[in-house]
Amino acid sequence: MQRIALFLIALFLFTITDADAQRQTTYESLLRQSDQPSAYSDHVVLPQINSNSTVAVLFRLEHDFLPFLRVRPNMSAPSEEFSYFSPVRMGLEIFEGEHRSSRRETRPTGVPIFREMWSDTVWVETFEDTQSRYDHVQGVLSTQLEHGTYHYQLQLARGGSERESPSQVRPLAVHDPDSLKKADFFIVNDLDRSSNQINATFLNYGSNVLYGQNYSLLIRLPKADSDVSDDERYELSIYRVQNGEKSATADPHFTTVIDTDKYFNASESAIRKNGDDIEVELLAGEGGVLYADVLVPNVEFENASYKIELKDLEQDEVVGEKSIQSRWIDMPVSLYNLDVSIDMLKFIVDERELKNLNSGSKAERERKFREFWEERDPTPDTEFNELMTEYYERIDYAYQNFSSFQTPGYDTDRGKTYILYGPPTNIDRQLLPNQPTREIWEYPDRELIFEAVSGLGDFRLISES
Repeated sequence: MQRIALFLIALFLFTITDADAQRQTTYESLLRQSDQPSAYSDHVVLPQINSNSTVAVLFRLEHDFLPFLRVRPNMSAPSEEFSYFSPVRMGLEIFEGEHRSSRRETRPTGVPIFREMWSDTVWVETFEDTQSRYDHVQGVLSTQLEHGTYHYQLQLARGGSERESPSQVRPLAVHDPDSLKKADFFIVNDLDRSSNQINATFLNYGSNVLYGQNYSLLIRLPKADSDVSDDERYELSIYRVQNGEKSATADPHFTTVIDTDKYFNASESAIRKNGDDIEVELLAGEGGVLYADVLVPNVEFENASYKIELKDLEQDEVVGEKSIQSRWIDMPVSLYNLDVSIDMLKFIVDERELKNLNSGSKAERERKFREFWEERDPTPDTEFNELMTEYYERIDYAYQNFSSFQTPGYDTDRGKTYILYGPPTNIDRQLLPNQPTREIWEYPDRELIFEAVSGLGDFRLISES
């Protein structure tokens, strides 16, 4: 799977490789990066026996990626509750042969053999819905192709505009079902299997999996030179990687030999849109294409980059691999950068401990940072650390709600209070004549009074009891 390069900036925890650049990163710069909207694309090839293969291009556009318009009085909306809408159109064009790219030519270069268009209108009720990263629209464009080499390009038009933005040109290989030498991996969930059928829903986040959520791998196995239906021949391993490469001495984060009861011979396969989901269906039949499925316990994985490898134990060789990244959709801003994450501990650790956490190489600092939060993890048997997440979410809330022209919200008195104690049980805002505005924050065990020092949102703590 690949992301639409023109549409998306990839962001992952601790991936900045230049130490100097990382040290200069600020919370504000991370906020600008994390606010980038998201879109994803993917192409899938399903070999068919005695016919051309099914080729499908999947795409997912999150609401914050789409420009929404106000519903006009004379418009006929599906419901009176809808206040905003966004027309969207996606085109797919497939070309014969390899893409012959050069500095002067980045457009498709082959003979076009397939064109198709998808369109939809997204309707939402509130402005907050237009900014959502949890809501999306997705679609699929598919055709049948004989085995060969191709390339394709997507064109996207948003917000009712006629102007189309092209994606990068991507290669597409359709192999002969009788000579499939490499495995292929599909990231799915809600996999339902019976003796004669498999149905699953594509996750459709490009090469990403969702942090803290299990998923399944539907694996199209290579064409073996002998019957493997009774052999535990394949071993699946998932390694953590840095800069796309695993360590030569790294042990797999997860490994399993695929049981024979996970094999499935599919004589027919199809991809279709079903409601809001994009599904794959495999039907059993003798002499078909061999698949297998594996449930990946992703709740045990760190938020990081990984490589999937499938090994043929009989041939002692890797017959398939895929790079994936963990995506934490609502990850607190500070966690996008190690140094910012450590610096933001200044509200709960003393200067000496903060200096210790900030010393050493990047690997040493990351180790100390992880150990700091592991010691405070309320659920140590799971990878997700609720306390760490709550702490950094409070910093985000403080920045969003208490910032002024002079001071970021987390450095204000109200912001520091919120970070340390969380949301108050009650806030009493007093507008007194000829006196500064006051806010009284009430907690079960304390009361804090803040007083405005300007008309621009600056407050200082004047009393705590």
